[in-house]
Amino acid sequence: MELSAILSILQGWLFLLILFGISLVYVLARGRQHLINLMVGQYIALFFLQLFPYMELIEDKFPGEKGEAIATLGIFTIFTIFSTWLFSKLMPREYLEKTFESFGKKIFLALTSTILLMTLATHHLPIGELINIGTPLPPTLLSSELGFVWLVLVLVLMFFLA
Repeated sequence: MELSAILSILQGWLFLLILFGISLVYVLARGRQHLINLMVGQYIALFFLQLFPYMELIEDKFPGEKGEAIATLGIFTIFTIFSTWLFSKLMPREYLEKTFESFGKKIFLALTSTILLMTLATHHLPIGELINIGTPLPPTLLSSELGFVWLVLVLVLMFFLA
């Protein structure tokens, strides 16, 4: 096998593994409830981003595709932080559990968070403008028609895992 083929396979898995690692570290450090609050905050932020009326005005302030991508990701991040904070105030207090308690549930929640982040990255956010997010998934699973199905799948998995 050639080195370029190996590097392209690793590059496809690298973004996916980094997202899973970040999600797993977050759920181990903060707990299941915090990751669930963050994921619901991302759903609310996606909703706000789709309806935000001043998006074109803000994107015009940042020239080029990379500038627009940075502006969009910045607004999405602000909406995510705000809605996660808001949702954490509405939800009951987090579970009192140790770091490695309910480890299986935490791994599955990190996996669902990875699915959500990959769906957002491939269908809704311009992350591809900033970095190459080459994914190991076949193109049929990444079609825009299935973006909604992936978002619903994450909600269903969160329902059964929480």
